[in-house]
Amino acid sequence: MTRVHQAWMALFGVCTLMMLSSFPSDSEATDGRTYRVHGQVIAVNIVQAPHLIVIKTPLTKQDDMTVGAKVTAQTKIVRKGARVALQTIRVGEGVWLTYVKQRDGVFARIIQVQ
Repeated sequence: MTRVHQAWMALFGVCTLMMLSSFPSDSEATDGRTYRVHGQVIAVNIVQAPHLIVIKTPLTKQDDMTVGAKVTAQTKIVRKGARVALQTIRVGEGVWLTYVKQRDGVFARIIQVQ
């Protein structure tokens, strides 16, 4: 094996290691990305599991975005600083929704009822 060939093999090995280390670990990939939106509740599902809340938030004067998020036992739901149950939220109310997008769905972290 020539020195040039050895150098190319070493460079290939280093590049491979760098590329593999740049992929997120499973725990990082499942953490997802967190978002926060303000909008109006257009649906609350407490009949089926998992529970679900759907928010319509304006993007521009002509465009809206709809976000549906699963509500779990870890979701913090508050109204005027006090914790409340999902069942107390009504269609048409304004809310701030903090949610996380993960591989297995969209999950509500915090619902702040206005």
